[in-house]
Amino acid sequence: MRSPSSMMRWSAIASVSALLLIPAGLAFGQAEPSKDKPAAAPAKPADAAKPADAKPADAKPADAAKPADAKPADAKPAAAGVKPVSFMNDVAPIFVRNCIACHNPKKPESKYVMTTFAQLAKGGKVGDGITLEPGKPDESYLLETLGPDAQPRMPYKQDPLPPEDVATLTRWVSEGAKYDGTAPTEDWTFLLRKTRKTAIPEAYPTTVPVTALQFTPDGQRIEASGYHELTTWKTADGALDGRVQGLPERTYDIAISRDGKWMATAGGDPGQYGVARLWSLEAGKPPKPVRDLAEAQDVVFAVAFSPDGQKVATAGADRAVRVHETATGKILVQIEDHADWIYDIAFSPDGKLLASASRDKTCKVFDVEKKESLVTFTGHGQTVYAVAFTPDGKQAFSAGEDNHVRFWSLDGEAKEVRQIGVFGGPVFAIAMAPDGKTLAASGADKVVRLFNPADGSTLRKLEGHGDWVYSLAISPDGKTIASGSWNGEVRLWNLADGKALRTITAAPGYKPPGAQAAR
Repeated sequence: MRSPSSMMRWSAIASVSALLLIPAGLAFGQAEPSKDKPAAAPAKPADAAKPADAKPADAKPADAAKPADAKPADAKPAAAGVKPVSFMNDVAPIFVRNCIACHNPKKPESKYVMTTFAQLAKGGKVGDGITLEPGKPDESYLLETLGPDAQPRMPYKQDPLPPEDVATLTRWVSEGAKYDGTAPTEDWTFLLRKTRKTAIPEAYPTTVPVTALQFTPDGQRIEASGYHELTTWKTADGALDGRVQGLPERTYDIAISRDGKWMATAGGDPGQYGVARLWSLEAGKPPKPVRDLAEAQDVVFAVAFSPDGQKVATAGADRAVRVHETATGKILVQIEDHADWIYDIAFSPDGKLLASASRDKTCKVFDVEKKESLVTFTGHGQTVYAVAFTPDGKQAFSAGEDNHVRFWSLDGEAKEVRQIGVFGGPVFAIAMAPDGKTLAASGADKVVRLFNPADGSTLRKLEGHGDWVYSLAISPDGKTIASGSWNGEVRLWNLADGKALRTITAAPGYKPPGAQAAR
């Protein structure tokens, strides 16, 4: 399915999301509609703030011939004791499964966009204006296209909708075709993704790629990305020690402030939804969600705290870097200088500068206080996945698709100072030890390498992973390094001598094939 030489890191992760987790209805339990009221959104990679409850509005679509919330004379109310059909809970999932791929703003087949209710009700060029006639299923073109003899029949060139889905849509129109989101002009697919709850299995039926790792402030536990959750593992014995749920499908980054008071996560459901979330930390208690810093219609890839913890930066697929005030969530700086997705961000040791790595093949450094771009490094020539500063803050280093880690200057032009090219594939992750004497890097060649950042010389290789190594973390005391891979393994190593300490399969309750038979 994938080849290190032909597939980029995030393309591969998106693929596993589609192949492994979207059939999550089978593998991980069906996603369930939220029983709560649809909520307004937070703020991130299309950065937003924290979701605040909003009451569903019965607003009328501006373009529809008849308001969707009006009750036509022949509209059929739900039978006594029968719950009315809900657009968000019952109808929207049908459209997502069968219609949205071809009728969205980026691909509006027949000039028909279905991602807002106002547009869905109005129809496209084939529908001749009005697609929905609330209360009149026989006059609603939307339903007409589902018939076996319809020309064209929808979904186009696909199997017909199951009879039960057609019955649900017909009953919804008969009952008045009401919209129970927050506003007819909003992107209801975004709202649906935000408010749907996913059932997370007690025991994983398969492993998931470990795309983010971070040690807790005391170094006794490690947080790892999971399926719609973080999983917490004891570093002493590798035992599961907690699960932080309610997150998007994928978590791509985890950051903890130096004072240990805050944690931030970045993630999303690829191509659908992204969010960066702030959590408060207290010893002996699970992380507590404080607010959503940013929200977007695609993934948020990166979060980073300033050294003093007073600022937290976010970045992702919307190509913007945002710096928030940690205590309030207020956006202090917003920079839109990249031409493509931003995969990583890092503060300088003094907190004055912020570096970024992007799919546009560049790294950039911004002055946070002056709110301006300082330098752009183009040395990689291919996608850049990771970026950081040297301990003295005088240089930056970055890694990417070109199989190199490159050091470059910050004064004047961004000139390459040194390069490390011993990797057998793209480099996905880099991490610096607290004392600044060891640089770790990993990627598609399945090896974790340790270097002396002063001269780029190799200190040692940590071998044992059987798949791409996506994430790295070094404990606050600088004694332990953790690495996470595609096959769901987290490996712990002694940083001083490279000795393997233990391997954790970061999938709660997972039993490898054959394990039951062996017992």
